[in-house]
Amino acid sequence: MTAAGPADAMLRDVDHESLVIVLSSGGLPLDGESLAGLPDVAVRWQRVEREGRAACVAARVRHGDPPEDFGTRIREWGRVRGWAVTVARCGPVG
Repeated sequence: MTAAGPADAMLRDVDHESLVIVLSSGGLPLDGESLAGLPDVAVRWQRVEREGRAACVAARVRHGDPPEDFGTRIREWGRVRGWAVTVARCGPVG
């Protein structure tokens, strides 16, 4: 499990948390640094599992955009990399 910290300071209006699962059985390499490439997101914790070419990242993230917009945004972000993404809303921060 990896905790995040400094990325929180880079976000302006963090109003939401979501659970994210990213799956890869090909496409671009998926690892513990992959979510760092997602703009305006702070990773609270994450876990990476891999076996052969298959990889999975499960994470809890904070973001400022509404959950519906975030879901659309992160699914598209994953799709262009050849990954499948599932998102579940955790609720407002605070």
